[in-house]
Amino acid sequence: MVWTTDKDGIIAALLAAEVTARMGHDPGEIYRELVREFGEPFYARVDAPATMDQKELLAKLSPRQIKFTELAGEKIQTVLTRSPGNGAPIGGLKVIAESGWFVARPSGTESIYKIYAESFRGADHLRLIMEEAQAIVDDALSVTPDRSGLTSNTNMEEKS
Repeated sequence: MVWTTDKDGIIAALLAAEVTARMGHDPGEIYRELVREFGEPFYARVDAPATMDQKELLAKLSPRQIKFTELAGEKIQTVLTRSPGNGAPIGGLKVIAESGWFVARPSGTESIYKIYAESFRGADHLRLIMEEAQAIVDDALSVTPDRSGLTSNTNMEEKS
């Protein structure tokens, strides 16, 4: 089944019903246990303007195109553009650090892309993730084709 990050309340309701049926516990109780074990999650979503070309580029990114090594003060552990479960393209980018992550995906209907993020260290850490997510995506979207058909980063400074 394809899973989306928003607009699928019916799927979440069905999942909650299945959790209740299989585990014999209220999903709220299970959630509180997870919060006690892992900490309270903080979540945000922002929309950023994007041209059609930028949306196409974002949907086709490869992990090699991400030059950043840290996210909100933590080493980036994983950069995904494909689902770990079945290898299907996620149509965007997911960057994971120890205490937080973000996903950036182009909208299918609007001239925007969406950044979803979560932190287990609090609201200030979440704000930092969101700021750096925007910088990471902006950097990745600054890639343009050169005459040979290869890509180059137009804002990359030459290292001396």
